[in-house]
Amino acid sequence: MPRFDLDQRSRGGRSRRNAGLVLVLAVSLLSAGCSGEQGASRSSSPRPTPSATSPSPSAATPSSPSAAAQPSKYTQAQLASRPCDALDERDLAALGISGRGTQESGKHGPTCHWKLAGQNVSIALDLPLSYAKTMTKNGQVTQMPVGQHKAIQAEFQGICFIFVAVHEVDRLVGTTTIPEPGEPQDKTCPVGASIAATALTHIR
Repeated sequence: MPRFDLDQRSRGGRSRRNAGLVLVLAVSLLSAGCSGEQGASRSSSPRPTPSATSPSPSAATPSSPSAAAQPSKYTQAQLASRPCDALDERDLAALGISGRGTQESGKHGPTCHWKLAGQNVSIALDLPLSYAKTMTKNGQVTQMPVGQHKAIQAEFQGICFIFVAVHEVDRLVGTTTIPEPGEPQDKTCPVGASIAATALTHIR
């Protein structure tokens, strides 16, 4: 089983504790990814409504409120190539983001950038484990929930990095959140986590 270990070197008691945390997270991330896949497959099967006595063409249309409320689903690879699709119009309205987002080029593929509550958030959907190790190397690393998944969060010089393994530990979903000058840094990680959690609802 691959290890989601961001810190392979010993840097004293605190580093050892962080490394141990990350090792525990590795198993959680993998199991969460598997259970997430199973949940997606179960939810994809049609469920008959109590009012529907017999199947009809109109019953299969997505005009009902329950069907309309379901988020669009993509593979992680599809979202990696067009990351701004990770938030749809309903997500943007719910989060309070104006504008669809700006796609930018990154070393590990395209990213999408939004501004929310004085925080600049970028998301990438196919990041290698080596990148996560580099970005969390000198940060304050903690384990945290992001939606229904376990994630690793690292704070370093006012910047918050969040990495989630949905299916594979070497294909991570990651957000980078940087506060605007003068904005309180206690909002930085929560804002990044809220965007990451919303984006994960669109991955099948």
